Amino acid sequence: MKRHSLILIVIAIALTGFLYYRPKVVVKNEAKANRDKVADNKGKAEEHHEGDGHDHSGDITTQAPKLSAEEQKQIDALKQKLATAKDKIPVYNEIAEAFAKANQFDSAASYIEKIAVAQPTTEHWLRAGDAYYQAYNLALKPENVESLAGKTRAAYNKVLEKSPRQLQAKTNLAMTYVQTDSPMQAIMMLREVLNEEPNFEPALMQMGVLSMQSNQYAKAADRFRQVLRLNPANVNAQFGLGYSLIELGEKEQAKKILLDLKPKVKEPTLLEELNKTLESIK
Repeated sequence: MKRHSLILIVIAIALTGFLYYRPKVVVKNEAKANRDKVADNKGKAEEHHEGDGHDHSGDITTQAPKLSAEEQKQIDALKQKLATAKDKIPVYNEIAEAFAKANQFDSAASYIEKIAVAQPTTEHWLRAGDAYYQAYNLALKPENVESLAGKTRAAYNKVLEKSPRQLQAKTNLAMTYVQTDSPMQAIMMLREVLNEEPNFEPALMQMGVLSMQSNQYAKAADRFRQVLRLNPANVNAQFGLGYSLIELGEKEQAKKILLDLKPKVKEPTLLEELNKTLESIK
């Protein structure tokens, strides 16, 4: 599956809606779960993973690069502003945005969580869950993955207590279980989502990725086709379908799909991977 690692990263991006980062992909299998160590992309991942090497508000051991001097100066100034602010919510938000801009997503999430604690609305806890889910997808160290998964679950569970039909929260929550001792819990939760809303696109995409990672390419292709019937413009579903068809031996159909995608791909590394795949199709 190594040659599919890049495309699966792109699929994962579509599921969360965070279009400005490239999360690491979690290996999904209906029998067990392991984290995919994408060696070819390790350098890039290490530029975008947990912690800032300086702020430890998330209580997570970090291995990330330190903030630049300018970034550190900005955050220090914001923390001084926080100390004297009567209304801390706007400053929490400023600090979170500064950390996110510096690709320190766990620290950003911890400040977003502070907003949710101070103003425990469904919307604020959903934002906290999304932020921790983002950091979770970027985590490299197993202990950080586990910690961030727990924080993600805690935030999303607060959302679901008040809004049980918040299907995006439930979908993301499900995906935090794929690398635990109970990976089938992820599958069951996604099935619950689809039982409630059979056409819920993010859950369909996740089920497609799960099938793809467990080498069930026919099932994966069916899921991606279902997504494309709902949303023909879903580029990630087209990628998933194209790569699944290659594995199924339907290379001409796969080639047609991937050639159609080329004008839509702007990211250089992804385009390079796509070109290599097209060249390999005989």
